[in-house]
Amino acid sequence: MGYETKHTPCRRILQKRTDFNNVKRRRLHEADELSEFDVMDSSNLSTISHDDIENCPEVSITVFAENTPKTSTSTQYDENDLVVHNDHSYAQPWADIKSSYTQTNETMTAEKGVQITIEGGTMSANANILTDSDSLLYTGVNKQVFFTLVETMAEFNTFSFKMKLSDQIMLVLMRLKLHLIFDDLSRRFGISTSLACKIFNTWIPVLADKLKGLVAWLPRETIRACCPESFKENYHKTTCIIDCAETFIQRPTNLKSRCETFSNYKSHNTAKYLVGISPHGQIMFISKAFGGRASDKFIVEKSGFLNYLLPGDEIMVDRGFTIDDLLFPLRVKLNIPAFTKCKPQLSARDLTSTRRIARVRIHVERAIRRLKMFKILSSIVAVSSLKLFDDMLLVCSALVNLRGDLIRERLVYLNVYIIVAKLKYLMKLLYLTNFCIKLLLLVLGLLPTCTCTWEPQ
Repeated sequence: MGYETKHTPCRRILQKRTDFNNVKRRRLHEADELSEFDVMDSSNLSTISHDDIENCPEVSITVFAENTPKTSTSTQYDENDLVVHNDHSYAQPWADIKSSYTQTNETMTAEKGVQITIEGGTMSANANILTDSDSLLYTGVNKQVFFTLVETMAEFNTFSFKMKLSDQIMLVLMRLKLHLIFDDLSRRFGISTSLACKIFNTWIPVLADKLKGLVAWLPRETIRACCPESFKENYHKTTCIIDCAETFIQRPTNLKSRCETFSNYKSHNTAKYLVGISPHGQIMFISKAFGGRASDKFIVEKSGFLNYLLPGDEIMVDRGFTIDDLLFPLRVKLNIPAFTKCKPQLSARDLTSTRRIARVRIHVERAIRRLKMFKILSSIVAVSSLKLFDDMLLVCSALVNLRGDLIRERLVYLNVYIIVAKLKYLMKLLYLTNFCIKLLLLVLGLLPTCTCTWEPQ
């Protein structure tokens, strides 16, 4: 039609496919030429006599043979490329007989599967936990508590692991306390990485189920009997002190989960949980983990904390817990620091009450700090470990309660301090009373006036 064929810019012009039959024919012809030799005609051999062969001069022939690659007409690949070369150590054929360099001992049973023991691992509970400081370093509890826990868990050891029970419990607690990776734990205990992971994932639900009795809500009479002196003066009816804590987690790939776990307070994806302690410092309540986006009020309402409260109780909280509407139907009093909303500053009364609350509410922060001494709660938790996070949280809370008292008061020094404070208060009161009496007598004229001269400096 007279139109010129135009090519699309920035595109490669496709060439015609080469005739592969011609290529094969040419390569075969070249191979035949290399393999041709001068062959004597067999018909002429009959005309040569024996005397002619003997009188023929000796001729030395040197044959140069060229090692041409063998080619296949179907694949066109060099057949030498398909030969397996054993020029590296990793290419040597595997043998059934173990050499002296074998570092593992494998044992196959019908129930246990393959469990590998590495000769380099030398760590064990009996060899490494010798003092209380060693036990606190590796497990978070003292030596006596650790071995008592091992004896208690012996009756629930229904698993087919080859390791000693004390070493299994130590491995689990080291993972919680030090947040060691499974590769490190496997080298310390001389086992495979998969076995270390399996031991941890197997024991955590069992420990959480058996130790949940250590995180119990105490009766009101017990709380009042163990109330410290710092609470008895102003907040002797306090039942529980609550606060929320957060643990960093990896950013989820799911956009909805990423949004629900992002915390504006921490500027990171977190898991948020509620911690409640008694006035003497024991953890009485630990909630399940919520997303970092959840508010304090939402967690208090959905965690089941309100089911433990009785009429007449008092709860001490921080400013973020605006839960008056939730506690009013239960007839529970809320002790919360005063707000400066619509006020330039706090009044003297509000300032005094805020200082008194802050002085005793700090104990819940100390309990959370003791809880986060288990590094798995103060580090970034992997998304794959979140399915066991509630059990890990419960186990860590139970281990915190197995430690010593959070609030240690020396009654002798405390009583002396209280007596001295009361004496100072009485002296100030007497001084003010004496000053008021003198001022009253001076006004009535019953006391002679004293002449005072004042000279400017």
